Amino acid sequence: MRRQPVAQETPVQLSDGGRLPEQTPKSLPEADPQAEDWAAKNRWFGTDRAMTFTAFEIHKDLVDKEGFDPKSDEYYREIDKRIRVDFGHKFGTNEDKATTKPVQSVASANRSAKPGRKTVRLTSSQVAIAKKLGVPLEEYAKQLKLTEGA
Repeated sequence: MRRQPVAQETPVQLSDGGRLPEQTPKSLPEADPQAEDWAAKNRWFGTDRAMTFTAFEIHKDLVDKEGFDPKSDEYYREIDKRIRVDFGHKFGTNEDKATTKPVQSVASANRSAKPGRKTVRLTSSQVAIAKKLGVPLEEYAKQLKLTEGA
């Protein structure tokens, strides 16, 4: 067997003329007990990548953009609330804001000779779709009624 040549060590000179520490720290700083308690209560943290990364993004927004104190109870309540909105299906609840809105009734665009007024009830998601498309609700209801009859 042939021996590999040994690389020569060259001393490292720091730009500020200082020296490297002779001893590295033996332990990391103490973790925040409140953060450890929160992580223990949320078993998904550290195991579910999507939820964990979302929690980190929520943390950044809360601390950097909204000025929350990361050691406050309010901070942890807000993270829990936002995670449940984004991942309600993983908590056995589906906190969809659209389902809490009342259903809007729209009169039919077709006028018929039949007695009585015909109304079309649009669900909140149908109202949202119509608004997103920029279509007036009456027109959306008219088209909906036509497609139901087809």
